[in-house]
Amino acid sequence: MKPHNRAQSIPESYFNKTILVIGFTIILLQLAFLFDVSANAAGQLYVQSKDSLRTELGKQLSDPEMQKRFNFPKTVKRFYDYGNLQTNWLRSEENSGPTVMAMLLLDCVKQYGLQPRDYHPEILTFEKMHSMFSAEMRLSAGQKIEFELMLTDAMVSIINNLHFGAYNPRLSRRAIDNGLKDELCAEIFLHSATASGDLMQAVLTVQPKIDQYVQLQGYMKLIAGQYTCDSYETPEEDIRLIAINMERLRWLTLEANSYLHINIPSFRLTYYTPFKTSEYKVVVGKPSAPTPTLESMIGFLETGADWIVPQNIFIKELLPRAQKDLAYFENNHMAVYDLQENFVPITNQSLLLIRQNPVKYHARQTSGCDNALGKVVFRFRNRYDIYLHDSPEQQYFKRKKRAFSHGCIRVSDAEQLAISLIENDQQGDRIPLLKKALRSYSKQKFILKTPLPIIITYLTITVEDELLVKHADIYLQDKVLESKMYGQQNQLTKASTK
Repeated sequence: MKPHNRAQSIPESYFNKTILVIGFTIILLQLAFLFDVSANAAGQLYVQSKDSLRTELGKQLSDPEMQKRFNFPKTVKRFYDYGNLQTNWLRSEENSGPTVMAMLLLDCVKQYGLQPRDYHPEILTFEKMHSMFSAEMRLSAGQKIEFELMLTDAMVSIINNLHFGAYNPRLSRRAIDNGLKDELCAEIFLHSATASGDLMQAVLTVQPKIDQYVQLQGYMKLIAGQYTCDSYETPEEDIRLIAINMERLRWLTLEANSYLHINIPSFRLTYYTPFKTSEYKVVVGKPSAPTPTLESMIGFLETGADWIVPQNIFIKELLPRAQKDLAYFENNHMAVYDLQENFVPITNQSLLLIRQNPVKYHARQTSGCDNALGKVVFRFRNRYDIYLHDSPEQQYFKRKKRAFSHGCIRVSDAEQLAISLIENDQQGDRIPLLKKALRSYSKQKFILKTPLPIIITYLTITVEDELLVKHADIYLQDKVLESKMYGQQNQLTKASTK
């Protein structure tokens, strides 16, 4: 289902138009400042001396009440320590460009799925910025430094929120503010961006490079930027849905060009390489046993693998079936073992003992055409103990909604995917051996020379064939994130029944 018919492809002319408008705006603002300053102050930017502003800067930085107003107080402090306690935005008229660009970026944060309320809109106004550079206004050092510090915190916040996300479940704001080893340091990055000559463009480079993020970002620019300016009406629900899913993509750390992307709500696996993109249908976890979102690396492929049955399936599903049919395990190529890996024959008496204390037993299914893992398993480390694997139940791939598993991901045409991974890993000479192992269900392990990144996401809106497509919120997660981003009182998203 398409959210609307208006947003189709992203015209290149829009980006050119945006650059021209921003550039022209910067020039006009800078000329206005230059004229005002030259006419009223004979080239003097502000009444206060640099020493008085530096003193005030140190005073406000150490003020506990001021620190409470910052989103990232420790990062702001490190920024000024790194800059030797010098102001960054209150510069001469010749160097007002970074300040103007910073304000323009704040003015269009909605185009990046961010919320204006998070960036001190009550202080950071264009009127206040003009006052900073006007000798006529006679603002105090305290007022100017308040603007200076709030703008720094706003820019640090934008950098962190665009890169890590504002509501990252695995990375708190406090952790980011304390500083992360081998990760983006907003205070250092902001110094570099300010000196780059194009602060806005520099800041935007911290965003994810993942294909779906780039495409969703393009649409957000259209519907929250150009279409709004051109008086088109865009449903607020669509804007929020794109913003919610852009936020989810910021939680990822992926930077590779080749990777597997499994998106749960669209029941799709996409294999990206620099030369080709391939798509496969997948079956994911049912709502009562949801597939988790995660990032990992596929280290090897395994053919003819035994399936160690998860304990909840063994206890809740298999034992009741065996009670009705003692041959159930044998007929399905399964065997039961105790904690010492001793084989346990299934009889009425042994079944009674197992049911009395099932945690002391487990089941394994041997390889074969009806093995739950199918012909091949793609192994990657994760704390959820889930796999990406083939399936003997190919009929499920013909269905539109494919949330049937206990959490693992079943992939269609697994044999072709396995061959592609081996071929792209520069192991083409092993493909005949792989095909033979797949046909015979023989147990073989194929280790990748270069582990392949895999990401599992929960995106309820994606770009497919240059069109926005909504997907059912099968695990009902949209409302939770929307309430964090927009507030409980202003929720718009509804659970889709698609």
